[in-house]
Amino acid sequence: MELASSSAQSLILHPLAQALVAGILSWLSVTLGAAFIFTRREFSRKAMDCLLGAAGGMMLGAAFLGLLQPAMEMAGHMGRLGFIPVVFGLMLGAAFLLLLDRALPHLHLVQGTTEGISTRWRRSVLLVTAMALHHIPEGLAIGVGYGAAAAENAMLGNIESLGMSTALVLTVSIMLQNLPEGMVVSTALRAEGYTAKKSFFYGMLSGVTAPIGAVPGALAAGVTAGILPVALAFAAGAMIYVVFEEVIPEANASGNGNAASVSCICGVCLVMALTTLLG
Repeated sequence: MELASSSAQSLILHPLAQALVAGILSWLSVTLGAAFIFTRREFSRKAMDCLLGAAGGMMLGAAFLGLLQPAMEMAGHMGRLGFIPVVFGLMLGAAFLLLLDRALPHLHLVQGTTEGISTRWRRSVLLVTAMALHHIPEGLAIGVGYGAAAAENAMLGNIESLGMSTALVLTVSIMLQNLPEGMVVSTALRAEGYTAKKSFFYGMLSGVTAPIGAVPGALAAGVTAGILPVALAFAAGAMIYVVFEEVIPEANASGNGNAASVSCICGVCLVMALTTLLG
């Protein structure tokens, strides 16, 4: 019995299990956001832009406060050269999303433009792939957060650490930002003529990449403590790329740029508050 209890506890505390659970929670928040389509057929464009702006702000806050700041602290032993692995990881993460952006067919909803390789996919599929693209770096960030926390625990020899607090902040921030993103995709599909049930289903499906991305993120961060700053910065670079390539342009495309910008700042402030309260 004691052996079974010990095995169960080790599984619960394993960073892969933690990352997978957090990724699934992130997916559930997308699902909850998509479920709002059952309450009404459409939402005002200004409201949607504000929600997108807030989501972008939370992504930026999580990237800088939850990923880059710990990365710089971990690389502090390198002295003045500590920025090198962080900058390398940041650029590598952005390059990874740039390649995905160029390869994966997807649709910019408000702008009405498509990117990626040429395809005959329907607009609805392109929209879902666009939102799925958003959730890949989020899943990576969650996985890297828990993998880094576990590695830091091993180095410090304790369970409670700054790393675990960072992982929790990332999880809560990403869950909050996924609510409006789920609303956006289901509402857009409803406007395309889909039923509420189909709009909800595809909206839910768009978030499946979060738990999928969480596992390799945790694995990468858990390989060796030496690459933790690079892994954290990689996830941050991917998230920042998505914000400036996808989220902010979409939020500003309908003439609601001022409201979206204020919402973006509010999103950053919310992550700052979470960092303080959960840290």
